[in-house]
Amino acid sequence: MTDPQPAHEIEAVFRQKGIPFTRQRRQIWDFFAGADRAATITEAADALRGEGVGQATVYRTVQLLSDLGLLARVQDGRGEICFIAPPIGHSHPLICGVCRRVVRFDGDGDVAELEARLAEATGFAIYGHHLEIYGICPSCRAAKEGDHGE
Repeated sequence: MTDPQPAHEIEAVFRQKGIPFTRQRRQIWDFFAGADRAATITEAADALRGEGVGQATVYRTVQLLSDLGLLARVQDGRGEICFIAPPIGHSHPLICGVCRRVVRFDGDGDVAELEARLAEATGFAIYGHHLEIYGICPSCRAAKEGDHGE
């Protein structure tokens, strides 16, 4: 598992685009970068309310971070829209559809091989991909099995 971009690298992206990286934007980034599970905008706003960050600011900043490619939009098993902070480099999220826990994997080899086969079969010049895998984590599976055992 790799770590998301540190705040100074995010700040450099903002600076390069001529966008101020305000205290509130940093707080919102830190919330998502420090999370071990995908979170909704409402969850982020609730967590940051005590720090003086309003829901509208969270919504706008999440949209901005997403537009810049710094947050990724994912869905949980119920179809709820959540966000994660992808790490530097090549990795993909494995997301629990129940608790939204995120585990990252690199997919080296298999995904590169698939891209090469697709490029050959379709004639596309493939320059990238986005891959999310959904499942149920061991804790949620154990809890579900425990419910059936009673």
